[in-house]
Order: sequence, then structure tokens, then C-alpha cells
Amino acid sequence: MTLTAVIVTAAVLGVAKVVRDWLILRQVRAAMEAGTPEDRVRIGMRLAEALGGGQPGPPPEPPAGEVVTPPR
Repeated sequence: MTLTAVIVTAAVLGVAKVVRDWLILRQVRAAMEAGTPEDRVRIGMRLAEALGGGQPGPPPEPPAGEVVTPPR
């Protein structure tokens, strides 16, 4: 009985995580499609940081010729 409860709990938590991740990715996709190129750079950098892929320290410079204004 206890093993069944553990398996059911793990399954419910796993499904909840998948649904949460799907909702987050849906929001990110909508923001990327609706945003300007500057918004896309900013969203991408924040997403990389959230996923652990961001570099420690100051944010990287945007590519040459592109100006990214900070949010107000």
C-alpha cells in the first residue's frame, strides 16, 4: 500500500512539473513572438540565466551594431 502511494505521488508531481514547464514555455514563446529584437535578446539572456546557462558576472555585450535598451 505504501509503495503504491509513493508511486502515485511521484506520478502526480511529475505530471504537475511537466504542465508547469509547458505553461512557462508557452508564455516565453508568446513573448518572443510579440517582442522586438531587443526584447528577444533580453528574454533569451534571462531564460539562459534561469536555466543555469548564464555566465556569472556582468551581462554580455549585445552584438556589434545592435543597441539594447534596459527595461523601464
